[in-house]
Amino acid sequence: LNLRESIMLGNKAKSHSTHTRDNLKRINMVGTFKDSIDGLTDVSQDNRSANFRLRDIAGSIMNDQRICKCGKVPTASKVKVNRHINSSKAHYSGLQTCGSVWVCPVCASKTSEKRRLEISNATTQWVDLMGGEMLLVTFTFPHSKGDSLEELLTKQSLAFKYFKGRSAYSKHIRSEYEIKGTIKSLETTYSEANGWHPHVHELWFVKRGLSIAKLRKQVYEAWRTACIDADLGAPSLANGVDIKSGDFAANYVAKWGLDYEIAKAHIKKGKGKISKTPFQLLDEYDQGDSRAGALFREYAEAFKGKRQLFWSRGLKDFFGIEQKSDQELLDEQVEEVVEVLTIGYKDWMHILKHKAQAYILTLVELRSKHEVYRFINELKNTEPAHSRRHLYVHAA
Repeated sequence: LNLRESIMLGNKAKSHSTHTRDNLKRINMVGTFKDSIDGLTDVSQDNRSANFRLRDIAGSIMNDQRICKCGKVPTASKVKVNRHINSSKAHYSGLQTCGSVWVCPVCASKTSEKRRLEISNATTQWVDLMGGEMLLVTFTFPHSKGDSLEELLTKQSLAFKYFKGRSAYSKHIRSEYEIKGTIKSLETTYSEANGWHPHVHELWFVKRGLSIAKLRKQVYEAWRTACIDADLGAPSLANGVDIKSGDFAANYVAKWGLDYEIAKAHIKKGKGKISKTPFQLLDEYDQGDSRAGALFREYAEAFKGKRQLFWSRGLKDFFGIEQKSDQELLDEQVEEVVEVLTIGYKDWMHILKHKAQAYILTLVELRSKHEVYRFINELKNTEPAHSRRHLYVHAA
């Protein structure tokens, strides 16, 4: 058990390494803070720690991108830790952010939660106040392991241009089912068997009481033609188009709603051991799979500059939702906060060296300011564990 594990993970196992008396004292003093929060963290705190860890891994792969500075480089002489008055959750201010919903789990989590609230606002108005119905429509197409992700995305975009622009959708499907608007979400997974699997989810705002079986047949025919014309090949009837209504998987909808499927693709898991999300590739890279790192970089470069969520024209205005960029949402302060403590530059460097950023926030939420400062002071007297260096080889 190395020191970093002792500090960061709260593992109760005892170290069998030989230490000097001073080092043992330092480890035990740090351990008092570890012991004080064992078993007290909630899901959000555990997810935050996981996202911070994955951000570090992504930064080691994308070593020439903004993510390397995200949550690390101060924008002022001191880093502030604030707490939301209502939720009591802690966060940093005065640090650079990358704002990437594709490669940064931390920025993706913050941005997508606010996007989810926007979508939830719209779906609630449409269903509860206007008597409409929500459909979740998923579009896929044939692909194989040898396909380039960038080329697949280009052809997919062209297929959607054909699908939405032709009369089969614009004049017939859209008018027959009174589609008020749509929200499109782009995502991808990867499998060893079939390679990259880009696909699109769309939320459709439609009238109530339609025939899903009839609609699916019409949508499939239009989508199939669009895919063939975009050189994607013909999707199968079984897999090309999937349509779910708002009452599917009642327990799933009760917890998150259809908006969760759309807005929080970054934390969804691949199917079993076959399909992997990009952030799951980060975990595999951290376990020594350099090829997983190459795949993640291919994904990051292919998705750079693309929009994760796209509302059809006029839909946000219809529901009274303000147009905001991802960075504006990230910088937006909605809840009232109170400043808890400030961290000087030298102390912040020690925190970074130990990769203790998430742990500090958890201490702020669970322990006194004095204990937090005491822990930061202890970091100065302990050497960080030497993490394994990754040998990243860019895939040709």
